[in-house]
Amino acid sequence: MASIRKRGSNSYLIVVSRGYDYEGNRLKSVQKTVKPPKEYTPKQAEKWVKEQAILFEREVQHSPEPINRSITLAKYIEHWAADIGPKKLADSTYQRDLQDVRRILPVLGNYKLTDLRKEVIRDFYEEMRRSPRLDGRGNLSEKSVEGLHNTLCGILSAAVDEGYLTHNPAWRCYKPKGQKKERPVADEETVKKLITAFEGQSMKYETYFKLVLATGLRRGEACGLKWSDINWRKRTIHVQRGVVKLSHQESITKDPKTNSGDRMVYLSKEMCRLLKAWRKECEWDRQQTANETVDEDDYLFRQPNGKPMNPCTFTYRFKLILKANNLPLDLNVHSLRHTNASLLIAQGVDVRTVASLLGHVQASTTLLHCMADGAGAGNSRDIAELLKGHGSFLSTCFFYPTAEPPKTQRIFFFEIPNEHCRHIQDTFYPPCNFPYNSTAVLKRLQHSHITKEAFRYGTTAK
Repeated sequence: MASIRKRGSNSYLIVVSRGYDYEGNRLKSVQKTVKPPKEYTPKQAEKWVKEQAILFEREVQHSPEPINRSITLAKYIEHWAADIGPKKLADSTYQRDLQDVRRILPVLGNYKLTDLRKEVIRDFYEEMRRSPRLDGRGNLSEKSVEGLHNTLCGILSAAVDEGYLTHNPAWRCYKPKGQKKERPVADEETVKKLITAFEGQSMKYETYFKLVLATGLRRGEACGLKWSDINWRKRTIHVQRGVVKLSHQESITKDPKTNSGDRMVYLSKEMCRLLKAWRKECEWDRQQTANETVDEDDYLFRQPNGKPMNPCTFTYRFKLILKANNLPLDLNVHSLRHTNASLLIAQGVDVRTVASLLGHVQASTTLLHCMADGAGAGNSRDIAELLKGHGSFLSTCFFYPTAEPPKTQRIFFFEIPNEHCRHIQDTFYPPCNFPYNSTAVLKRLQHSHITKEAFRYGTTAK
């Protein structure tokens, strides 16, 4: 607030306090001398000075604070952790960045922001590659070093936005070393063994792992599903939230990061039957333990206290399943998601459609992470043939729009094993009402003036 001091017969000093900086030091006050017009009466002069004090205080409050370009990285990170990170980042990202900060500060904390050079930062990355993990099992992985780079780059970008730096010295400073580790994807034979292994588990774990494999959900998305998200008539699930485990904290539920993450996925008839059986078991268990019924707002996979299960619980169980059944130990729960995408792409499904089902913003992400060796449109094996003897829970039948109605629409149809419809794709309007058997689809195609190019992926096999 501005204070007014009279300095003479017709002179006033206005002083405006500017508070404290982020280090707790008092900022220097700003002052201004004003002189009211001589023809004003004392009352008019007093009112005029007060108006000038208000205007000067507004001017000072809206002027940018002087930037201290000599502060160290440690001091700026202290300010970033208190005022910027919690507001700008998601809780999970913020907690992960704080873990990276513990490795950044001992090496780079004493450097002034203006003294950080690319050479200094590159030497830091080299030192981190030789640093041991916290659990003592070898040195940091290249992925961990890349995470340190992303955290440091984000902090320095915030410093640029606030005027402490003119450019980000960490930008384009990281270069990965060694060969990039391929993401594991289960082949056809392994998928059969996995399904058999899942069926030997309790219904909870069988339902969870089959659901992830059949729909390509992320492990946190599957944990965040509620019964109200399932549309039994349309055989769809609305994916609109995920469960994230924070270090040394309870799990939290959060919305998808992008619009693509909020999506509909489609279920086969057998997957619906499995989910209904799981719901009946949940109702029986709730009735026996708490004399309650399952509510539509309950999570599919919930703890006794009503909160969603921790995704790490399923990760741990999956590793036990792999060891008990002599399956490749490099697989993880996320591998089931990649396997789902690889199976769909191998059947000739359009990559953009697979990307939309997985919640990827770009189709290139799907191709980068989800293509198995030998997977491609030329692979003519049916998913039904792959899962013969294990049920057809991966079969699906869905209608996918490629543009706003009433423009072109695209149909992808899989109905196994009886209809033998391998893959029918074309663009026409109006849309079909699903589910359809192969005969109905062929009749619809014949009445839509479809050219021979419509059958480039194959029609029916009788």
